[in-house]
This record gives sequence, structure tokens and C-alpha cells, in this order.
Amino acid sequence: HWEPLKHHVPPGLTPLFADVPVSAIRHAQVLWQQALEWSYFNDVMLGIRQTYTPRQEPAAKTPVFQTLMCIDDRTCSLRRHLHLAAPGCETFSTPGFFGVEFYFQPEGAKFYTRSCPAPINPGYLIRETGRTRFHQQDRNLSKNSHGLVKGWLTANTLGLGSAVRLLTGILKPELNPVMSYSFDHMDKNAGLTIDSTGETEYGLQVGFTVEDMVTRASAVLKSIGLTRNFAPLVYIIGHGGSSVNNTYYAGYECGACCGRPGSVNARVFAYFLNKPEVREGLREEGIEIPGTSVFVGALHDTTRDEIQYFDHVITREEHLQMHLENRKVIEKALQANARERSFRFDSIDSSLPAEKIHEKVKRRSVSLFEPRPEWNHTAAALTIVGRYSLIEHLYLDKRAFVNSYDSRQDPEGHYLLNILRAAVPVSGGIALEYYFSRVDQQKLGAGTKLPHNVVGLFAVANGTEGDLRPGLPSQMIEIHDPLRMHFILEQKPEVVLRIVQSDARLYEWILNEWVLLSVFDPETGTFTRFKGGELHPFTPLERALEKVSADPELRYFETQKSPVLIIEPSYA
Repeated sequence: HWEPLKHHVPPGLTPLFADVPVSAIRHAQVLWQQALEWSYFNDVMLGIRQTYTPRQEPAAKTPVFQTLMCIDDRTCSLRRHLHLAAPGCETFSTPGFFGVEFYFQPEGAKFYTRSCPAPINPGYLIRETGRTRFHQQDRNLSKNSHGLVKGWLTANTLGLGSAVRLLTGILKPELNPVMSYSFDHMDKNAGLTIDSTGETEYGLQVGFTVEDMVTRASAVLKSIGLTRNFAPLVYIIGHGGSSVNNTYYAGYECGACCGRPGSVNARVFAYFLNKPEVREGLREEGIEIPGTSVFVGALHDTTRDEIQYFDHVITREEHLQMHLENRKVIEKALQANARERSFRFDSIDSSLPAEKIHEKVKRRSVSLFEPRPEWNHTAAALTIVGRYSLIEHLYLDKRAFVNSYDSRQDPEGHYLLNILRAAVPVSGGIALEYYFSRVDQQKLGAGTKLPHNVVGLFAVANGTEGDLRPGLPSQMIEIHDPLRMHFILEQKPEVVLRIVQSDARLYEWILNEWVLLSVFDPETGTFTRFKGGELHPFTPLERALEKVSADPELRYFETQKSPVLIIEPSYA
């Protein structure tokens, strides 16, 4: 809504751009947008080029442990801290439903819910059995409080106690029955109907056959390049988020699990890989999992930086000891991650010890007066598809979705095409959602979320106003830079161009530049950039990127809009 420059020129002077046509203004806006985007993207690509070294095939060395997480940008920083805390570990990432599509029905629930990307219509059902932990229900929220007489009695008796608890919860936040708690989605001690016995319900097959399991496990492991050299313990870690009084809580969960925690998917996928019959089928696919390897499901709560392990599968004493040692290292990484996140939270003193900061972060997640328990996808601007070695020496400030991929095991790009079919509309759509909400908060965004009321479980409105609000609230985009999603793929340029042009719906995103696309050739160490239907050579503008120590006590990630930094490991 800027006024024309000619309205602000002192008398007697002729404005240089007094009568600029609208087309020229639009062109200038495009140039400004591109300058904003490539000021950042150039440094990312420059950092990759400066730190990447072509590697010879390394000698087989068993990792200390391995993790498989979601591609979500909020797990990117945790992976970095894991590598710094345990240099001998390996981390991988894939969409957080782990290639296993199904509906999930908790025990006692009347309905089943989708636990995979929204466009997929699963033919499978997983039921929970033997739940030992049921969600506590506040008496004031029960059906007894809805009637005329019982409602009046409840309001005048239990209501007073509820008001006291509300005040206590504001002054001293703690876990409470009205919050969305990610660990309540599935009881870690309950059973799951994972094996199919031929039973059907609601027209869905209950559980998976061995053939179903092998097909899905093989596709995921081959797509991420994890086909050999398995660690004794491999952690399959889904993610979710806890918050209270939050109409946007589904956005804190896993998008690949349809806005729900990925706990069930992680546990189901780990079950697949622990099953002897599945390992036999994978062996025929060329994937040899040694009998000494155990897969452990887990759930990472990204607002609280806590992990819950489904470690009942560990039966050997030597594995148990390794698991206890691994948990200590992972806890150290979680504390470092919480400390890094705290630099964006005005209410937390980031100079405190990591343990105290972690406690404050956990209290923040259950605070009724906290509109930002986490920043969600704020600042996300990158999707990296390749080996972790591409970015292992870079600090990218939780701005990158990272999908593991080994082009050496996919010369024709078949697995890459499947990755892009899912990643482009998902991460590209997230970036556009943040982009439009940021550039026009009132028309395309949702304004402040404080007065929002949920309408029909599908939208929000401001208080008693009737208009539905599109986009995202200000509390999620205030520090977001409106950039389009930039995909950086590790593969030969000709392979990438061929596969993206083979899928019309995928190619539309790229051709229209709703997402940007660059390709890094691992053999030559050079970049190409997609423009106008072709891939053109691209050389980043040279400048000296700052080098920093990875010591967690250094505040190199303190600023809200951090540049790209080169990390020199020095973790104690």
C-alpha cells in the first residue's frame, strides 16, 4: 500500500519515477523478491560447494547407532546436534509416516483416523488393544455438565475449583487434561494389530501381510540409501507436538501423518523390520539386516524436546546397555536443541544452563498464556534431497526439510521421482502458506489467533464474527521471511530433468516456479538451476562464509535471521 513517490517529492523538484507504469512496478517487485530469495539461497549453495568433498567408498564401520526421522524442518537441528554429540552415529530422514499408510483406531475410540498423507486413501486399519493409560478428563468437560440441572450444579460447585485450577495453571503451568499431549495419541504399553489374520472392518484390512510389510520396508530403505551396515540399534523416530489452548495444534504434529503424531507409524515400521519373515523377504531384495540389529520405535515431542521410546522390543542385555548409553547422548542433543530454540523465545534467558532452559521450554508448552509454544515451520525455505554429507558442516537454522537419498543407488531416478511427488506439494505448499500469510496478513493470513474460535472442525473465525479466516495467524509468521521453497537435489542434472518432466502435476509446480529447483552433481561438485524448462549452470557468488565452533555455549545461532555458517566440530 505504498503511495507513489511523486506524492512525497519536495516542491520544485521533478521526481525521477513520477509516472512509472504499473508493469514496471510489478517488474521491480519481481526483482526485489528474487534478490531477497537468492541473497539467502546463494549462501546455502556456496556453503555446500565450500564444504563438500567427493568421498571414496568408506570402509565398512558399524555406526554407534542410527536414527530414521521425518524430513520435517524441526528435526533438522536435532539431527545436527546428534552428529555433534555422537560423531559415530548416522541419521536418516524420510516422510514421517515411514511409507506405511493406514487408519488408526485407539482403544475405546468410536472413530478411526488417517495416519498418512491426506491425499492417500489407505486400505488398512491398525487397532490399539490393551491400553493402560487413558486420557484424564476434567469433570467440567464431561457430558454431565451439558444438561440444565446438572450443568447448573456443576457450574456452581466444581466450577469454583476449576477457576482455582485455571489460576494455578497460569501461574505454574504443568501437564493438564485439556492440553493436546503428543504422548497420549498411543499408549506405549498397549498392543497393536499389525499382523493381518484376514480380518476386515469398515471395509479395511486389519493389519498387514508379510508381503505388504516387505514391499513398504524395501521402498523406504532403498529410497534413503540405508541398505547395509546397520547399527546394533536403529531408532525410528516419529514426531508430534504438545500445546494447550491452541486452535492450530494440528500444525504442530506430523503433516505426513495427516496432522497427528507419528508414534503409531514409527512403532509399526520398527515392527516390520524386526520381524524375521520380513528380513527374509528383504534379503531377497538385496537388503541384509544382521540378526544383531534391533529397530526401536520412538516419538519426539518437538515443543517439549522430549523423546518417548517404545523399547519393549529390546530383549538382550547388551542391547539394553547400549540403549541406556544412547539415551544419555540423545538427551544431551535434545537439551542443546531446546537451547538453540530458546534464542527465539523472548520469555527465556538463553544464558542459563541447558538443563534449566530445557525445563523452561517444557513449561512453555503447557502454558495457557503462551501463544507460541514453538515457531512451527517459521523460516523454512529449503528442501534438501541427498546424503547428509551434503550439509553436515553447515548451520542452516532449522530452515531445511531434509530427505535422505543416495543417488548412487538410484541411477535412473525412480526413487527420487517418488520422493518429489510427495515432497514438492507438501513442503512447497507449506512454504506458500507461510509466504502468502506473511506478505498479506489480513487478507491472506488469519490475523492474531487470540480471538479465534473453531468452526465445524475445519476453519476458524474471529470471535463472534462470521467470516472464516484463511492462512496462518500472526503468531506463526511474524519472523518469517517470505521465500519460495528451494529444492536442492543431489543427482545428475539430466536425470532430474527427465523425471520431473515425466509427471505433469509435479512439473507444473517447477515450471511455474511455485517452488525453485537446483541440482547438485555429486561427481563434478557443480550446480545447475532450473529456469524456463531447462537446467542452466549456476555458480554461487563468492564471499567468505563465517566459520564457527559447534560448542553449544557459543551463541552463534542467537539472531532470528541467521546467515549460513560453516561449523567446525568441537563438541565436548
